[in-house]
Amino acid sequence: MTVENYSEDGNTRVEKSRIRGIKKKNRIRNIVLLTIGVVLVLLFVVFYQIKYNVDKITIPKTDIEDIIDLKQDEDELVFGQDDKDFYFLVLGLDYRDDHNALLTDSIMVLHIVPQQTKVKLLSIPRDLLVENSRGASVKINSLFSEGITLATKKAKEDPSLLIGDTVELGNKQLDKGILSGAIANTRTKLEDLLDIQISNSVIVNFSAVIDLVNEVGGVEIDVKRSMKYRPTNLYLEPGLQILNGDDALGYARFREDDRGTKYFASDFERGQRQQEVLKALAKEILSWKNSAKSLKLLSIVADNVQTDMDASTMYSMITGYYDVFSNESFISLPFPEQYSSSGDVIITEDKLLELQSNFKALE
Repeated sequence: MTVENYSEDGNTRVEKSRIRGIKKKNRIRNIVLLTIGVVLVLLFVVFYQIKYNVDKITIPKTDIEDIIDLKQDEDELVFGQDDKDFYFLVLGLDYRDDHNALLTDSIMVLHIVPQQTKVKLLSIPRDLLVENSRGASVKINSLFSEGITLATKKAKEDPSLLIGDTVELGNKQLDKGILSGAIANTRTKLEDLLDIQISNSVIVNFSAVIDLVNEVGGVEIDVKRSMKYRPTNLYLEPGLQILNGDDALGYARFREDDRGTKYFASDFERGQRQQEVLKALAKEILSWKNSAKSLKLLSIVADNVQTDMDASTMYSMITGYYDVFSNESFISLPFPEQYSSSGDVIITEDKLLELQSNFKALE
């Protein structure tokens, strides 16, 4: 082999090696670019899912709300303002087929105290007598339906009050503007009753309880008594046990019993059980073992919840308080059990003042 041929073979090998190196680098670069592209697509999908679900559950601020809630002013309390305590309203709606009116089957007010890492829970008896907008004595669970009527009337007078985005509540399609008016009608009465200012409200379809409990694998409840109610297929015996979604909802709503009136439960007892289920569910959702299910949980919430909390406030709540509160943070506050001579649920002035003081206290 001549020197020239050897030199040519060496140069060929170097060139081939250089080309292979370039191809390898290109393959690595392509793999990296493909990976980045896939990650970006996944992030976009996740972002879209979150934004879609947040938009789905959000009820924008409307003029109807201001018309119905005449107490609204410029000094409205904002969630998380200077890390101060704030109040949150939860309304559970009864969507059963035999109900033509939308009644709040569950009314719960939360006093959230970040400074003490506490959340006070107060269940309002749905049969509590209050005055409605016409001055008539009615059960407090009827105020939501009354709010829909009032808001619908205002919207007919001024269609610009409507948002154009509707939600399905039971067999009714409601504009979100009407929905905000219904919330305001109930919220205003509760603010007057408890002498507080509520920052935000949320409406929950009871199907959310079933789906959320099933998604986290059930909730642990110490059942205190036997419960037998065929319409909801509820058959429970006393003892600590894991309840699935249907049984957890049946337990929370239990009031009548197949065995007769002497086995019936009061509205006050039901309020306590609703708080038990809420605390047990919060314990599971706040635990790390369910953090990977956050998108699924958000999807369940989006299908069953409406709130007047905007997206930025939701984000602030999640990022600011997710690791602050635990299941030990929740404190149940009993509503005084009082009845009129005719058997209606009432609260006397002295008991109301005591309740206000206990509920508003920071400790």
